Amino acid sequence: MAFYNPFRKHETHSHNTLLVYQVLSVLSWALVAISGIYYSVHKPHDTKHGHSIWKQADKHPTPFSQNTTITGIYWIILLLSQISYLWHFFSKNSVLITAAANVASHFILNNLLIFAFIMLWVRSYFWPAEIIIIVHLLSQSSAYWTHLGSPPFVHWPAIAGPYAWALTALFWNGAVAVHAHNLPSRIVANVFIWLIFLIGWVHIFAAKDYIFGYSLSILTLSLAVKQLAVKVIALQWIFAFVIFAVFLVGSLYVSSAAYSGRDLWLRRVVAPESTADREREPLLNDA
Repeated sequence: MAFYNPFRKHETHSHNTLLVYQVLSVLSWALVAISGIYYSVHKPHDTKHGHSIWKQADKHPTPFSQNTTITGIYWIILLLSQISYLWHFFSKNSVLITAAANVASHFILNNLLIFAFIMLWVRSYFWPAEIIIIVHLLSQSSAYWTHLGSPPFVHWPAIAGPYAWALTALFWNGAVAVHAHNLPSRIVANVFIWLIFLIGWVHIFAAKDYIFGYSLSILTLSLAVKQLAVKVIALQWIFAFVIFAVFLVGSLYVSSAAYSGRDLWLRRVVAPESTADREREPLLNDA
């Protein structure tokens, strides 16, 4: 019996595999949604160093802190879009089911890692939380490049949305872990923020992924707004607004080119000639 790799693309999935994906996807999503809602309002009671999700964010302002309102809205939209993704598991269209199932293993792992991060974040275990974020980022990067070209209803809720958040959370939580509150740490942050720009640029223009670009646009806007509130006389919020603008304009450009049937140089993309068309050419010439 051949080894079944749940993290690669498959043409079809067995009934039992689909059933497992359906159950675990729904349960793991509910785990994140319920824990996220609960710890947005309450703090953990099993430690004296615990705070709610957003209270923890306000308690530790760093050069990579984000605006809680904008990032909160981002997560609400993401969780709601994931309901649509889950719905496709129960579609009668086998193509939609297969597309959803191909990334289900990544989606389930993503949810489990986010749940673990929430549990650690609210309890002020920032270094273990950073390890979780690194694993999460690597997992989402693998899912991204393995399943690049997935339908939008799969790509954003299961891959691009969580991936973009993991990228920015890596720097946010890392800055909290190292207590980045002084001038030297802000100077280092002024350099590290361009890593987000570089990664985003590659995904938007090399992979032609405007969905990932829009996701990063929202999160860098959140970063810019928060940094402006944290310290007006500073470079971080200026850099963040510049990166946000580049991401947004770049994503608009790539998406408009894609929907108009053109490449990034605005040349019209010609569909490859089919075998049937080539076979008919001599007949047309004889006529």
